[in-house]
Amino acid sequence: MNYLRNILILFTLLLILTHQSKLNAVIPQSQITLSHDSLPGFRQVYIHTVSDVQFYYITGDNITGDVIIEAEYPLKVSLHCYKDFDTHLALNINGQLNERIYVRAFPESTGSFDPVISHSFAGNITELPTWIVATESQVPEGYYITATASGSRLKTQLHHIIKDHTVQTYSSLWNHFTLTDATFSGKVWDIYSDIPCEEPPYLYTFSDDQDTGTGGGSEGEVYNREHSMPRSWFGGAVNPMNTDLYHIYPVDKHVNAQRDNFPFGMVENPYWTSMNGGKLGSNAAGNTYSGTAYEPIDAYKGDLARAFFYMITRYEDQIENWTFSEEGNNMFDHNTYPGYQPWVIDMLLEWHNNDPVSQRERIRNDVVYQIQGNRNPFVDRPEFVEMIWGDTTLQTNSVNKMSAISIYPNPVKDYFHYSSDEIILQLEIFSIDGKAILRKQNNLNSGTVNISHLHPGIFIIRFHTPTTTNSQLIQIQYH
Repeated sequence: MNYLRNILILFTLLLILTHQSKLNAVIPQSQITLSHDSLPGFRQVYIHTVSDVQFYYITGDNITGDVIIEAEYPLKVSLHCYKDFDTHLALNINGQLNERIYVRAFPESTGSFDPVISHSFAGNITELPTWIVATESQVPEGYYITATASGSRLKTQLHHIIKDHTVQTYSSLWNHFTLTDATFSGKVWDIYSDIPCEEPPYLYTFSDDQDTGTGGGSEGEVYNREHSMPRSWFGGAVNPMNTDLYHIYPVDKHVNAQRDNFPFGMVENPYWTSMNGGKLGSNAAGNTYSGTAYEPIDAYKGDLARAFFYMITRYEDQIENWTFSEEGNNMFDHNTYPGYQPWVIDMLLEWHNNDPVSQRERIRNDVVYQIQGNRNPFVDRPEFVEMIWGDTTLQTNSVNKMSAISIYPNPVKDYFHYSSDEIILQLEIFSIDGKAILRKQNNLNSGTVNISHLHPGIFIIRFHTPTTTNSQLIQIQYH
């Protein structure tokens, strides 16, 4: 009897094991998959800034439970392109997993880093490596030491600093683009087709997809050399403007042709739209020019605004004669200062403030400096834009009064004092990206301001008197 019972127990166990084996063979083990084995390197990132975004995909089927993502310093991750970045991200999944993970670098110290992003699920860890070089600012020491004024005087001071660069040949631009305009993965960084935080509609490979005189009847065929300030505006293939890399970009040939020689502007009702959202149509910026304009996407408006501020500063000794093109005349005022029509200044200031300087621009500025020997000051020192064009009514006769206002001490820790020959009606403090920090009604010739609540850095102090507006820089040190 015991013998038969033991046989029955063994047979039952055998059936259970066989059934479990079949279940394991039918039901796949849940696992996650990453879209890349590694992220392209983040390259050079200035400390105390943030890198441009990269992203990858994490996918999986039959996922139940938490997927934990941990990013090593100086990386942070998020499910959103522009916010909520952290070193830790938890995904609670019940079923299918398909997420785009955004990655940025936030370095606070210099050095070379090889961080990894770890993905933990069901006891397994999958790592995604990358690399970053975090550096101090690459602006040569003393480069802007003579830029001490504001308004038209500061613009002229910058002109003398950045003029007389090394002129390039037109054919050499193709090779320069491989250094100035390469994506993290080494493709052409085309501002007329790229869509930050998303997959672009097409990608170009340097050299292979370069314009050779054919193609370009539609988007995605070839790229060519785009003068963001069309060369017809300054008289054609005239150097040094014709090869100045600070306003020339590799872009899709078809979009370049659609943009043509039209001014940049704001377009509400486009009659043509590019694949990345660039719009061609009647200009809605201001109320003096309603002809055809091209509006780039928001992500690159600041880049182009700073390129246009550069051109009107680098060539301020020539712009009075740039009357060659009707399209250009709709933007220029043909004066040394301010250089552009009022509607253009207002639009470019808005673009500059809404789209701050990016990692891409800083790298581009450093590389072009190595090639040409001059820099775009509005990338290095964004506050210069506000100091020059923040009040376009500031003319030369009123600029002469600027020396009458003094700030001391500078650098400062907790308090600074100011004095003026005129009554100061209002005092304002701005961060270098244009954000208002303090506004104070004054009606005094002198006073003291407590800045102990502000973090260390460079700030803009603006004084309003009955006759002029004076902007100066102040450096706040650690308290």
